[in-house]
Amino acid sequence: MRKQGFWLLTLAAALVLTSSLAAAQADPINSPTGVSILVNRDGVNVRLFPEIGAEVIGFVSAGWRAPATGRSPDNQWVRIDFNGEEGWLGFPVINVFGDLNSLPVADPRTIPYGGFESPRAGLTSATSPIAGRLADSGMRVRAGPSRAYPVLANAPRYTVFPLLGRTISNGWVQVNFEGTLGWVAVRYVEILGNASIAELPVDGIVADSLPISGPTATDYEATLRLLLARVELAQPSLDAIRAVWTNIALGGESACGGFPARPSNYNIPNPLLAAFYGTLDPLQTLFNDAMTNVRDAIDLWIDVCQRPQPQRGVVGRATVQGALLTINTADAQFLELRRRLNELLPAVGEVGPDQCLFTFQGASDILPVIPIGQIVRGALDPSQRTVGFCFDVDAGKSLRFEFLQVKGNALPLVAVTPFNNPTAFLATGRALDATTTLVVGPVLISTPGRYLFIISDTNTPALTSDFAVLIGDVTGQTVFGPSLQLDPSGQVIIAPPQPPAFFTPTPLPGVFTPIPPGGAVVCPSLAFTCAQLLSCAEARACLAAGNFTLDPNNNGIPCEETLCKP
Repeated sequence: MRKQGFWLLTLAAALVLTSSLAAAQADPINSPTGVSILVNRDGVNVRLFPEIGAEVIGFVSAGWRAPATGRSPDNQWVRIDFNGEEGWLGFPVINVFGDLNSLPVADPRTIPYGGFESPRAGLTSATSPIAGRLADSGMRVRAGPSRAYPVLANAPRYTVFPLLGRTISNGWVQVNFEGTLGWVAVRYVEILGNASIAELPVDGIVADSLPISGPTATDYEATLRLLLARVELAQPSLDAIRAVWTNIALGGESACGGFPARPSNYNIPNPLLAAFYGTLDPLQTLFNDAMTNVRDAIDLWIDVCQRPQPQRGVVGRATVQGALLTINTADAQFLELRRRLNELLPAVGEVGPDQCLFTFQGASDILPVIPIGQIVRGALDPSQRTVGFCFDVDAGKSLRFEFLQVKGNALPLVAVTPFNNPTAFLATGRALDATTTLVVGPVLISTPGRYLFIISDTNTPALTSDFAVLIGDVTGQTVFGPSLQLDPSGQVIIAPPQPPAFFTPTPLPGVFTPIPPGGAVVCPSLAFTCAQLLSCAEARACLAAGNFTLDPNNNGIPCEETLCKP
């Protein structure tokens, strides 16, 4: 079941990422995959599998770098090698260098090590001259080199089995235990004879057939969502190869290199496929046909680019027509897959009179609509670390946004955005500690309509917070002040009027400054430089939204050499 606030969390991740220090443009380390990560804050949790709340296997600090070896199906987590073990880091605590979409999709809970096309776990008849023995205890044989992978078998003490592969860090070895191809931790294995595991191939051999285990084997809805996520992950590859062949068909030239990622097939585990064969088998066939068509179009272009000169890059008319036909077929298949999967998945509930349906990146949440001037209660916890509210306002209003942490220790980050353009942040505020109150504003509303008020916990890991929020007119008094009181049931008692106290943080990297009264409320683009902006008001709005390149000396004045001269 989809967690409430997931897509709002994606927005919050984008918000935090824009507040990070400007990172180097080049890949900071050499990576076999061409993709690497840089940790951008201290005390970051490395987790056992890609999910908030997963077991923490260690910590890393700002500046820690590592090659990326895989990504989660939702593109929210990156897999790395951590002290010889698989570890996962989530956004927004990292900067990614390279093409994230080129990494293989992985999730130790549902996707076998090596992926569905080349699984390194399952059934096998392979053997090896190198053997190992469990000398001291029995061992769980897992579907991959991590405790996060499901258990495929249990090998008892004194078991001797052939060794078929190893991880690059030599922390795990691939074994054949009674026909089951799986992985065990090397520290429990006694290598027999004079052999060395260095002789084994890295990542091992491919299984004869897939393993049948893990949540996907029994979870119908999770499988449908996984299929839909895989379609969305493959869409950029389809779009990229369509652009290449369309350009060639129109007489243009396309440079060889930088080929799109080749999406893989998916085989639904047999127990689930048997239980829902009439529904899932046609889906599986359509999905694999679509991914094959995308790969065929990519492989055709790779083949053209690998020809020797002068034929390299030269394409005949029949080849172009065939490639475009394959791409159009895949495009129609993607549309049909989305239609079928969305029909099978549970529908979003009815939207009530005081609710709004918010859709972002293809997923939806029902959010409450809150009135201006009314205190509203909410909560954050590790399972729901972002909460959103809708509100309606007329043009010309100048508003402030108040946050009160009634109890808890979350680090609140708040943002205000247009409802129909949720990445265009109008104003943001971020607490540097588990503060009781946070006030952001004034925010001048130039266009009437519906807006979003987003509250997120930036702690890693996420903590808990019982909070209250209030959207008020700046002509009134701040409600959440030092003399605020709570009754025994925890309800807010409005305090005596306080002088207006707006959030005005020190201009440090990673901290947002709200838009000043009377300034522009929309930044044209976070990518604009001072030369591309038209006024000092626009420069201040872009600085407020997180473009710290406009203020290289961190004195709070953007473009002071040109637009905002003293």
